Amino acid sequence: MARKLLGWFLLGGMVLFLAVMAAGSVIKINCSGRIAPGVWLFGEDFSGMSRAEAETAVAEGVPEVRLELSCPILPEMRAEAEEKIRQAGYDMRNDISVRINGNEWCLTAKVPMIKVLTEETMERLVACSEEVTMWEWLYAAVFRRPLYIRQSEAAFAWEEERFLELLSVCAELLGREKQEAAVEWNDGTILVRESRTGFRIDTGKIKEEAEGVFAQVLEKIECTPAKGVVVRISLGGTAVMPGLSTAKAKKCDTKIAEFTTWYQGAGSGRAQNIAAGASHLNQCVILPQEEFSTAEALMPFTEGNGYTAGGTYVNGALSESIGGGVCQLSTTLYNALLRTKLMITERYAHSMPVGYIPPGQDAAIAGDYKDLKFKNTTDAPVLLLCEATGEEVKVTLYGTAEAVRPDVKMESVIVEENENGMTVEVYRLEQTEEGLLSRELVSLNKYLYLKKENR
Repeated sequence: MARKLLGWFLLGGMVLFLAVMAAGSVIKINCSGRIAPGVWLFGEDFSGMSRAEAETAVAEGVPEVRLELSCPILPEMRAEAEEKIRQAGYDMRNDISVRINGNEWCLTAKVPMIKVLTEETMERLVACSEEVTMWEWLYAAVFRRPLYIRQSEAAFAWEEERFLELLSVCAELLGREKQEAAVEWNDGTILVRESRTGFRIDTGKIKEEAEGVFAQVLEKIECTPAKGVVVRISLGGTAVMPGLSTAKAKKCDTKIAEFTTWYQGAGSGRAQNIAAGASHLNQCVILPQEEFSTAEALMPFTEGNGYTAGGTYVNGALSESIGGGVCQLSTTLYNALLRTKLMITERYAHSMPVGYIPPGQDAAIAGDYKDLKFKNTTDAPVLLLCEATGEEVKVTLYGTAEAVRPDVKMESVIVEENENGMTVEVYRLEQTEEGLLSRELVSLNKYLYLKKENR
């Protein structure tokens, strides 16, 4: 009998239990605006919290993520980088610290790099708390255990603006402008200012990489308690090499050509223009593979640039113009160039012969249609020196010994002449390595004589 009663009792309990479960699947309990039992987030129980309390808890529960930005730097930059760090005070701050280990530069930021989107997260919390089944309520209340099926997903985002600010700090502390080597003339000596390698980081590329890295971080920390997460990103610094290195600049150690023309007895205006133009040409440096324009170096032909009215040829007649006479500078330079291996890329003869150089060996400058240009085809810079004494103009070119043409002579040959003008061929004569005389045609020039009415 007792066994039958016990059986009926167990059977009745089971039926009651199944009935409660069945009822719980359809009966809902209103939580009166509070978070439902069994709702957890960030590893904390949000059950029974009001919306305001939940918002506070959400804001306080953001996982801690530390950022480390590292970058290999040039060995010679270490002292400079350490000084920048010291001046910026980053070695004394708690939220951002910068250090250098060996040749690796590293910025560590303890400032928040992950933020929780409060509104979106609260919507999810409220959505899973609007109605709870009887069974879920009894389970959470009786066993005091969370229902992980009610675990709410937080909406996270990375602090993009803050990351870009830190990236800007890196770019400022690591940024280094390249410095070209320089060649200068000082009291009869060539001085070389050393070059410096620059350094930069590609912020655009790093930002794209960071987006992918933080996307992975967000995926991992969602709904999972996370402490001490470290995000490491390599900045990938790039060395910026100078176009003219110290080694190349030091190759400019040889006088490769020198030429002088005379202008004693010239009018004061012409003499002033020659002196002004010489000052503009003096100490010009032509880099390897660079093309030099004489006109650009001399212009503008204005009084503000030191020029005045001087004699010149205009349409077969003598005239005056601002800057008249500077063609003697281009002519002197042209003859120096003819005695080197540098490439003359543009040159024009005057319309009429000039008196300070044999015909065919002159070089005219006129507006934007006549210029003297040459290209430095060597791997060393060329230093152009120009001096006007009041009686003579001297052009001296320094560069690499490879540009030297030893024992060069120029020859002008009049091949045709009449009362209106003449045609002149110019040859360059030099000794070959075999000891033979080389005769190279350099130019063919046609000149008009001064008009009879203007003679």
